[in-house]
Amino acid sequence: MIERLRNIEPVDLTTFTNELKEEIVARVSDKIPHLESSLAVAELTVALHYLLNTPEDLLIWDVGHQGYVHKALTGRLDALATQRTKDGISGFLKRDESPYDFFGAGHASTSLSVLTGACIADAASGRERKRVAVIGDGSMTGGQSFEALNHLATLAGDAVVVLNDNDGSIDPTVGALHESNSYSGYIQSLGWEYIYLAEGNDVLALLKSLKSVIDRGGKQVLHIRTTKPILSKTKSYQPGTTFQWWAADQMRSILKSNDRLRVFSPAMFASSGFGPLRAEFPEQFIDTGINEPHTVTAAAGMAAAGGRPWVHIYSTFLQRAMDQVIHDIALQNLPVIFLVDRAGLVGADGPTHHGVFDAGFLADVPNATVWNPRNGDELQAMMAEAFKIQDSLEGPLFIRYPKAKTVCGTMEKFEPKKWISRQGSNSLLLSTGALSALVEPGIFDHLHVGQVKPLPQDLAEILKDYTNVLVFEEGLGTGGFFGAVAGLVTDKDLEVKLVKRKISDEFTNHGNRHELLKEMGLIP
Repeated sequence: MIERLRNIEPVDLTTFTNELKEEIVARVSDKIPHLESSLAVAELTVALHYLLNTPEDLLIWDVGHQGYVHKALTGRLDALATQRTKDGISGFLKRDESPYDFFGAGHASTSLSVLTGACIADAASGRERKRVAVIGDGSMTGGQSFEALNHLATLAGDAVVVLNDNDGSIDPTVGALHESNSYSGYIQSLGWEYIYLAEGNDVLALLKSLKSVIDRGGKQVLHIRTTKPILSKTKSYQPGTTFQWWAADQMRSILKSNDRLRVFSPAMFASSGFGPLRAEFPEQFIDTGINEPHTVTAAAGMAAAGGRPWVHIYSTFLQRAMDQVIHDIALQNLPVIFLVDRAGLVGADGPTHHGVFDAGFLADVPNATVWNPRNGDELQAMMAEAFKIQDSLEGPLFIRYPKAKTVCGTMEKFEPKKWISRQGSNSLLLSTGALSALVEPGIFDHLHVGQVKPLPQDLAEILKDYTNVLVFEEGLGTGGFFGAVAGLVTDKDLEVKLVKRKISDEFTNHGNRHELLKEMGLIP
């Protein structure tokens, strides 16, 4: 299709783009918000591929959910119908999927750093080509974008940045830079030339402006305004269906109990189940923008000042703030509560979003406490207990829960562990988190461990009565829950045979969550 695009006359580009959008909409039925983001940059995508000799020239995307039109143009139009399904193409850009995907993009604010590295590589090799990065206004709230703009301006060579401005990402864009529309002064202060185009959905206007900034050379930022079509249904917060709903239900009770409490999040409230709560308690929800390190250290600062901070964050994005968790919170014994959403396999979003790493690295953070609820009842009990003990904590507390359906309705009191079944077996199945509600113990005894750091005090006494212990954990690596149990067995010199059931040591592809768990042998 890209050859066809480059052989048509500019006057026909509008018709071409509109027909292409119709073709894409006909094939995409999943993750409609990502489709909306892609359609918002349809004209931009067409204009860029028309002007650039991709993949020889570089086109770098930020985040990647803007890439559906890019994928369609580069030979994957029909494959969009398989997108985000097992064995289908990714919902994000992937280097091994197409030579046109110069850099994989699943997390925000990376494109300008990638552009910097590409400019350095080309300068080192003497390679001449055009280089363009596209970044959204939501991604500009991330500190990495500043670091890249600041650095790249000092380097020789040409580079073009297109700022796609449509007032949001998952949540509306926040911060003074966007609210005061001060991009011009900000960008020019860092040594870049700045041009604004209001008609960001006009392919001919884009073609003219893009050609102008590319031909001019040097460091150029083209700021465009685009509009996302509204294809999504009104977001439904159907009661009693997911971990996210039950977390929001309990958070409502907590917020009513203490109006000093604040919930921080790096632009994730709308997708967390907290959207209605944010409207109900506007002063108590702090959206910091897409800037995870700042989010975590701001919460640490609030705790140091005597406040009560909670942080809602996806597991995959917690990875981006681990230095702050270790040095700004744990090292200083600050009582910050974390709701770690999307812990474990997330399904269709795939390897950029699976929450499979934090279980391992949180287990190695001194002063940290980690809880994994098996269902909505235990999640609510854990949140109530966390609220109760927050002032006495000497470090962060993490409550990790998956993007999954669950049940709730039986009031529970927090307990570090809970017997699921006891049959007098000499073999024990140990599990944690949502897996405890999914695995089948068979003839084994089955103990759910909700508190994985520190382990329950009497766990060694329990383990010594068994010959075989099978440990189930929805995490990756040798550490985490299994590593802690193995360490306990070694420290106590227990004569127990341990068998590990975890996610394999590789990046897990996208697919239905239950399909992936079955494939890995974690559920029957």
